[in-house]
Amino acid sequence: MKFLLISAVLAGLQPVYTDESVCKRAAEVINQSYPNEGAVCIPMPEYSVDDIEQERIFNNFFDLAKKLQELGVDKNPK
Repeated sequence: MKFLLISAVLAGLQPVYTDESVCKRAAEVINQSYPNEGAVCIPMPEYSVDDIEQERIFNNFFDLAKKLQELGVDKNPK
């Protein structure tokens, strides 16, 4: 499972790590370097924002193709 490092130090930048041990090591380094800030590791959701956006784009494309078929645009191309 991929792990996401959430850190106040990184101000919105959320790197993704391949496993929990790498994420925890990064959190330790950040917490040692910036003791007044905090970093924690959490499992990344199965669907990321990028996956949802990509799915939305494909759905919009297929909806457009269906509408064009309904209008008869694909019949008898010249």
